[in-house]
Amino acid sequence: MEPATKKQKTEEDGPAEMQVDAEKVEDKEQPKAPEPPKELEGDAKKASGPKVKDAVTFLTQDTTMNVMVSTTGNLLKAASDGGIRYLLAGARANVGLKSGRYMFEARILETVALAHEGQGPVPRCLLRIGFSTAASCLLMGNEETAICFDSEGGLYHGKQKSDVGCKFGRDTVVAVLLNLDTSSPNANTISLFKDGKRACEPQALPECLRGKALYPTLTYRNYAVHVNFGPEPIEALPFTCTMVQEAATKDSVVSTSSAPKDGKYEVVCPVCLPDEGGFDWLDMFKAKCPDYTELSDRMILDWAQKSGLLCPKSGSNDKPDLKFAISDFDEASVRRMISALAPLQQRNYVLMEIQGNLIKEMRAPSLARFPDSSFKKVANCLLGEPGAEYKKKAQQLILADKQALSDAQFKLKKAEEHKKKMQEKHQKDMEKALKKVEKERKKKVLELQKAAEKIKKEADRKKAAEEGKELPEEEPEEEKKVEEVEEDEEDQEEVPDEPMADEDPPKVELTAEEKEMKYRKLANPDVVPFVLNTTFKKFSIPEKDEGFNDIRYEWNKAKEAAAYLKKWILDKKQTSRVEDLVPSSTFKTRWATWQRNLQTWKRKQNEYKAKLAQKAQEKALRAIKKANEEKAALFAKAAAEKAAAEAAKKEEAKEGEEAKEEAKEEAKEEAKDETKEEAKDEAKATEEEEAKAEQAEPMDVDGEDDEDEIDFDGVDIFGVEEVDDIGGGMPLYKDFEHEDWVLMSLTFELHLLVHSFKQDCNDDERLGVSLEHLPFYYQKYYGQYLDSKTFGKDTMEDLVSLTKDVVYVNQDKVLDSMLDAEIEYAQVFAKVAEEGRRHRALLVDLGEESAKLKIARPKVAGGDNRHYYGKGGMKGGNKGFDKGRERQGFVQPGLVRSNDKGGFLSHDRKGFDKGGFGKGLDRGFDKGVKKGFDKGFDKGFGKKKHDQGKGKSFGGKGFWKGGK
Repeated sequence: MEPATKKQKTEEDGPAEMQVDAEKVEDKEQPKAPEPPKELEGDAKKASGPKVKDAVTFLTQDTTMNVMVSTTGNLLKAASDGGIRYLLAGARANVGLKSGRYMFEARILETVALAHEGQGPVPRCLLRIGFSTAASCLLMGNEETAICFDSEGGLYHGKQKSDVGCKFGRDTVVAVLLNLDTSSPNANTISLFKDGKRACEPQALPECLRGKALYPTLTYRNYAVHVNFGPEPIEALPFTCTMVQEAATKDSVVSTSSAPKDGKYEVVCPVCLPDEGGFDWLDMFKAKCPDYTELSDRMILDWAQKSGLLCPKSGSNDKPDLKFAISDFDEASVRRMISALAPLQQRNYVLMEIQGNLIKEMRAPSLARFPDSSFKKVANCLLGEPGAEYKKKAQQLILADKQALSDAQFKLKKAEEHKKKMQEKHQKDMEKALKKVEKERKKKVLELQKAAEKIKKEADRKKAAEEGKELPEEEPEEEKKVEEVEEDEEDQEEVPDEPMADEDPPKVELTAEEKEMKYRKLANPDVVPFVLNTTFKKFSIPEKDEGFNDIRYEWNKAKEAAAYLKKWILDKKQTSRVEDLVPSSTFKTRWATWQRNLQTWKRKQNEYKAKLAQKAQEKALRAIKKANEEKAALFAKAAAEKAAAEAAKKEEAKEGEEAKEEAKEEAKEEAKDETKEEAKDEAKATEEEEAKAEQAEPMDVDGEDDEDEIDFDGVDIFGVEEVDDIGGGMPLYKDFEHEDWVLMSLTFELHLLVHSFKQDCNDDERLGVSLEHLPFYYQKYYGQYLDSKTFGKDTMEDLVSLTKDVVYVNQDKVLDSMLDAEIEYAQVFAKVAEEGRRHRALLVDLGEESAKLKIARPKVAGGDNRHYYGKGGMKGGNKGFDKGRERQGFVQPGLVRSNDKGGFLSHDRKGFDKGGFGKGLDRGFDKGVKKGFDKGFDKGFGKKKHDQGKGKSFGGKGFWKGGK
């Protein structure tokens, strides 16, 4: 055992030693902070040779229209009223660097924060600082011809952003260093410094920017930025570096801006027809003359898109949709601001408006914005056959578009093939995995079987040992082979995921037809069809008295251009729709008159059919009366004969029973009298029914129909004076079905449309209603959509062929009518319709089923539109007739109004033919009168119960129940 003092010393020393060891462990575990990389940039050498003489600044042509530069120092702000505050501003310096190492600085002085009102997000403050080429877009972050750092800590090259972790904000001095010195270890790099300290490692310049002159460029929004090009920096770097203002002449390129000789800048107004290469010409012009600024809605849309706004893709090229779900943009404040800023800036402009530059009334206000003292206004006419240079460029663009479409389709096809292969591989992998699982399962089952057999053998051996029996010899255990699942070589080998093959798409070539094309077809039209159709008649060539200082004809001379425009307008009239066409009062009057005539004809057809039905009913009643009389006579005769026979039989009886015979004789007389009285009552009831029928409408005594007196099929259709009555009250249109009425109405409607269009359009240069625009004009005049499928036709030309007896399509594909416009004899259309009906019926009888009209029947709202007279003969017929007669002057339930103005389009004859007064009456008579009479007769006389009164009224209840 240790002494107490030694033990105490050990306890005291222990914790101290453990504390020292713990500190050593902590020192070892804490990693040392990485040492900052060694600065490879050295001090700049003393410059020798000439330097840039001009002040480094921003030329107007190298700034966006919303940039405002201060008069003292390079202080940049941007217009911030309305929707323009959502747009980025860009400015590029006039000195570019092609070698050496140089820097420039920027500092955010102010954040422009305006009250946000209305719909849309709050515009985000932003600053991007870097370098770009002379032809690059001023809004960095959209093209690969620029590289820049932004205030949110990113490095942009084109639209690709990489995070370098160097955010900066207000009151921070940032310096961008461009190293193009080939002898430097950081050659071809760009670096960012914040307040004199390096903010990130040198970033390599993309290959596409090396060897090119790069200009200091800033892109910003809602900031006021001060830019320092030298000669002295605001914040010194860890090493000395020459600023852009001190750049050597051999290392730099200076852009200049020469003022016009007469002191006036140009405003060019291209005058070109829609969809004839106007915007392609503009792009070519801007490539040749980069100092011209485009003023158009297309420019605003492109500007907004490059500023990060989600742009709609609807509208036309001339007037695209500028609805961004931002109230300031939707109110067109950007367009107003640009219109106000343009005359104040010393720039050359291209005023690009396809529609506006073609109309005199729209050209004047556009030119009036630019004062004559500062601007020269030039009209550049692009009418007629384009020049060789333009044709060549157009062919290149057409080929490029075709190649781009082919490439996209090729990539899509390859992607689908790769996807299919991957799905097949996945399916094989799944099958392989399932096979493997099945193999493992079988293996485990076999192992369990072996284990069970082994346990059983051990139990048998143990039992034999206990019983003293001789132990069986152990046989060598035969290994059962597991049924191996045969695998294909493909399954045994692991197939790696194949990347999509990088195959070059095929090269396309222009077809002979495409080589003849003069203009490239763009995705959207230059002018919306509605706007074009309503304004093209006003197109004209500019004249100097409108305010132009010069009119240039680039493609053709003045006379040729004027002739080309005139011919284009004339051709356009034949193919365009008259969007602002308004039906005249004359059309409305004639249309209303036709509707009334049509309604009258249909009503008279219904009255005539009702008259025929009434005649059929009365004829049936006369047949009933005659049958009753015959039955009554037979009944009386049979009763008398039977009574006489019984009387004779009784007389032969025993003479001793005279008293009994006399009593029976009296009973017979009473029965006979009773039978006669019943017959009289029945005859009287029948007469009363006939009297009621005669009171409803007097009929011919002989039952002859006036209809039989007229040979309808032999009537000369066009010799008839009145279609309402060709004799005996018979109308010519008595056999018209739904299809005949509809076709006759269509014939008149197209006839009226042809003549009304010529009158209402009041333009002799328009040939008429073109077949292509027939549905549009039909909708315009009649307020209904004309669908050829409704008439069983595939095309409008086939539809018009149904009316070829009056309206037809001429060789110019324009509708024309054989009848004069002033014809007021509407009955001619009924005659034409009847002639056509008979001709179609003849063709159908000859076996031509195609002659049948296949006009769809409209569905009736609120009912199933069943036939008028239902099952049950006169009961159903009278019910349907009376119900229909109560409505609108014999108008049957199957009539359907065509529109709100009245008129009828369809008449359901299905019920009339199937269950009306024809078939229904006969069926009702057979089921009711005939069956009831016979049944009653059999019950009354056949079963000898007439004397008990159970065979009343010749059939009893069955007679009247069926007859009704």
